[in-house]
Amino acid sequence: MYTILPPTGSQPRVTHTFYGILATCLSSLQSGCAIQIVANSGKLCAMKYMINMALPICCFAISQTTVAQPASIGPGHAYPARALRLVVPFAPGGSTDTLARIVGQRLTETFGQSVIVDNRPAAGGTVGSDLVAKAQPDGHTLLVGSIATMAIAPALYAKLPYDPLKEFAHTGLWVTFPLVMIVPAGSPITGLKGFIDQARAKPGTLRFSAQGIGTSSHVFAEWMNSLAKIKVVIVPYKGGGPALTGVLAGEVDYSMVAVSTALAQVNAGKIRALGVTSAQTTPHLPNVPSIASVLPGYDALNFHGLHLPANTPPAIVARLNVESAKILKRADVAEKLNGFAMDIVTGTPEQYRAFIKSQIERWGPVVKSSGMRAD
Repeated sequence: MYTILPPTGSQPRVTHTFYGILATCLSSLQSGCAIQIVANSGKLCAMKYMINMALPICCFAISQTTVAQPASIGPGHAYPARALRLVVPFAPGGSTDTLARIVGQRLTETFGQSVIVDNRPAAGGTVGSDLVAKAQPDGHTLLVGSIATMAIAPALYAKLPYDPLKEFAHTGLWVTFPLVMIVPAGSPITGLKGFIDQARAKPGTLRFSAQGIGTSSHVFAEWMNSLAKIKVVIVPYKGGGPALTGVLAGEVDYSMVAVSTALAQVNAGKIRALGVTSAQTTPHLPNVPSIASVLPGYDALNFHGLHLPANTPPAIVARLNVESAKILKRADVAEKLNGFAMDIVTGTPEQYRAFIKSQIERWGPVVKSSGMRAD
């Protein structure tokens, strides 16, 4: 017989069996208590043998239970406690929306809670971004960020309502990808050089549909204008989908949208792709040259990643980082994103924050030198 002596103030427990020792050790270890065992009778070596068997079993059981526990959002709560709101600060149909729905569907499966995609298109994505920055930091309001909302906006807006580096927990980078320059299928413009020649011959006449003021398409186009020494008319829309529609409807002469947004219409012969914004060509549009082939040094990639309000518990940030990375690496998801010319790039929250800082430093001077302002 052995007596289990728990912390001071509790009653000793007496047991005669290995299972009694196992149960008591497990209870004590789970509560973080030290235990002391006194041999009342029998051989001490037999008691030690049973304890040596019981303790590893207890520790293994506790470790497995700990791994399975969801991230905590406070005493008595588990994460997620309700449906998640995934804010897309642009209209449906663009790259941000496409990616959000792919990942959101699988996060629903992972968490057993609905992930509701909430499109908030306004002010180049800054309205939806500010909504998340000001939300409760409990991990239930998320943002799919982009180069526009995180890297370009600080230089574009004199009074940006949020600070990208201070007011978000940058959970993780998801993808990078180029845009593609497109014109209507019936356009007389058939190539990049012909486009530049026409823009120079008739300055201020060609109309360009931007995804919004200060978005990647707007800034990438302005940078191209600067290098090519041309002037065009910028027509802001509320996302990549509407900007593409503007080209299809003949409202504008050309646009720059994500390859994922344009690919189906290019393959259907409804629009013509003139060039991609990456330094090299993309295998998804193998016959489309890079803009850099005509304007050396031109290289521009958009990106998307996940963001939470600042002060969100680190356990929740880490959980979403890990789970979203797992989703992106799934074979079915990777194949789908590859088909959209999106390169999967995952890493730690710290690496993503450093990446955003580097993007702010890169694109800030481009915005300022172009004279672009949004207020």
